Amino acid sequence: MDGRRFIKAMYASDKGQSITQVVMNLPNEAAEFLDAFRGIYKERPKDAECTLPMIHVYGFSKAQDPEFDFHERIRIALLEVAVNVEMRRVRLVAPGKWMLCASFVLPRSVAFANTAIDT
Repeated sequence: MDGRRFIKAMYASDKGQSITQVVMNLPNEAAEFLDAFRGIYKERPKDAECTLPMIHVYGFSKAQDPEFDFHERIRIALLEVAVNVEMRRVRLVAPGKWMLCASFVLPRSVAFANTAIDT
């Protein structure tokens, strides 16, 4: 199933209430699917108590500063800056090309975004 459809389907179901961790693995650029998290809680009251999921997203970078590059691609996909991102280099996959993993709690403003207005 397409990653965007899967994310939206999971959060639209009753199971969405209990998701605390999301691992967005390879094979390619998982960060491009982060936009699917915009508005996953838009039907809930904004003041509702909820546990926002911890997102673990993998990707590659050939940039001089791979962590900065990957963080910037996450920001672009979310249309927001994710804060307190734990970034780690997983391994060097080719000369100058790093596989990275970024972990962060989904920003509340992304989860509750009104996608009809925000996109």
